[in-house]
Amino acid sequence: MVEYRQFLRSDVFTDEGVHAVKVSKNLLAVLALLMVVGLLLAACGGDTTTTTAAATGTTAAPTETTAAPVEEYTFKIGGAGPFTGDLAKIGNDALQAIQMAVEDFNASGAMPGVTFTVEVGDDGADPAKAATIAEKFSSDESVVGVVGPMTSGAVQAALPIFNDASLAQITQSATNVNLSTLGFSVFHRICPSDGVQGPSIAKFMIEDLKATSVFIIDDGEAYSKGLADQAEEALTSGGVTVKRAQIAGADKDFATVLTQVKEMNPSILFLPLPNPPQAAAIAKQMKSMGFQVQMFGADGTKDGELITAAGGATEGMYSTVLGPMPETLDSAKPFLDKYIAKYQVTSAFTAQSYEATNVLLEAIKTVGVVDGKIDREAVNAALSASNYSGILGFPIAFTPEGDLVGGGITVLQVKGTEFVPVKMVTLP
Repeated sequence: MVEYRQFLRSDVFTDEGVHAVKVSKNLLAVLALLMVVGLLLAACGGDTTTTTAAATGTTAAPTETTAAPVEEYTFKIGGAGPFTGDLAKIGNDALQAIQMAVEDFNASGAMPGVTFTVEVGDDGADPAKAATIAEKFSSDESVVGVVGPMTSGAVQAALPIFNDASLAQITQSATNVNLSTLGFSVFHRICPSDGVQGPSIAKFMIEDLKATSVFIIDDGEAYSKGLADQAEEALTSGGVTVKRAQIAGADKDFATVLTQVKEMNPSILFLPLPNPPQAAAIAKQMKSMGFQVQMFGADGTKDGELITAAGGATEGMYSTVLGPMPETLDSAKPFLDKYIAKYQVTSAFTAQSYEATNVLLEAIKTVGVVDGKIDREAVNAALSASNYSGILGFPIAFTPEGDLVGGGITVLQVKGTEFVPVKMVTLP
């Protein structure tokens, strides 16, 4: 400011002085402009020390990023069984359990971004229909595993097709002993085979009921005849006299065969039938013919229809369940409570269907999704290596042939409107 005042004195007002004054005025204008810019930046909230990272050495604020979205996939579990026809009650109860297992798995978030649905295949217990459904499931790449079929004849028809497609299946109820001898690597079952059930039933008849003679009625199909064959062999080996007859699955009049039963007057009438109402009809007709024989069914007759359709004629009849009775297990209670609240009643293979589905889903989870796909061969390998503990109270594992490792049966007896557990039977 001193120099500026000097420029205003007259004695220095030379040409050079005028030029100096002009320069000083220009300099002041520039300084004033810079002050105005600084004030404006301050008013806008800017910090002049951090306007540029390069100029000041400060770090620029990080840019906000968005996480990559989770990929969404939908795959299918095939549910095969008799959902119409004579076995529809048992079949639909099993299907509902399969659907509930899939819903529970989806809700658990066990495979983020992956949703499973159930592709329904109604085979009506007809092997020809079962083969058609197997073709349908196999050609649909989104189907990555199958629960069912439920009947032995249907499984036998479907297995070659599933095997060619490397499509793993797990049956909750097909017990024919030959199914695991056919050489199909995709075969698995969580139920003991007839090679376990037949001799176990015979053991109970001989040791607990002291049977000396048994009349067997089967329907000629894979399940019924196979179980009858296994039981007969074990009974005969135990010194029991055995006589057999066959009926058709559609038969409703049993007078001829029941006349033979009456003539023999056996210790036990064994009915390894898959249709509870048909077994109930035999009991009613026997009663109307004026005689009674201790009746014994198998896993296929363990259903409320055996009791309700018989009008009291099946009181005291024995039946079986494969493995422990789910209703007696703490591990099965949450599922059964939920199922009964929604559907009111269960059937012979309700809990087994829920378990089988979870065994399959667990195997699928270990494989996971790779490049948008779930590899069928890898699922089958993981299923074969299963060691799963769920609601049935024992570990589910398979032999190299696909049979359940170990296992036994529980003998039940009809008392009033209930099946009451009598004894768990296992073989040596």
